[in-house]
Amino acid sequence: MSLSFQLNFNGDCQEAFTFYAQHLNGNVGLLLSFEHSPASASVPDYWQSKIVHANIDIGGVEIAGADVMPDQYVKPCGFYVLLSVESERDVNNAFDTLSVGGETILPPQKTFWSKRYCIVIDRFGVPWKINCMAQ
Repeated sequence: MSLSFQLNFNGDCQEAFTFYAQHLNGNVGLLLSFEHSPASASVPDYWQSKIVHANIDIGGVEIAGADVMPDQYVKPCGFYVLLSVESERDVNNAFDTLSVGGETILPPQKTFWSKRYCIVIDRFGVPWKINCMAQ
């Protein structure tokens, strides 16, 4: 048995996964578009190049993703992707990367449980909590 989770995107799944691979050392596995799947008949022509299923491995955790039609898309709510990194510098770097075009909820700072911690919603609408593992 394994556990994973899926993020829904508003038409920018491929861009998001490419960005995460580049900036978070992720490894993209599958990027399957609607046009290359049996699901192609279920979406309009302008949506054919969008992603019906993708996966990426970041730090040994698989995240799946897909584009959902704009009228079905709902911004992620009620959860955060927790990214634990080795150093305070890594927190700052991840924050600097993920905050561009996004929304800062809590800028990087010391907390009672972490030397450096922050919360950001990236430009793709994905909410992140970034935590320094070093004590």
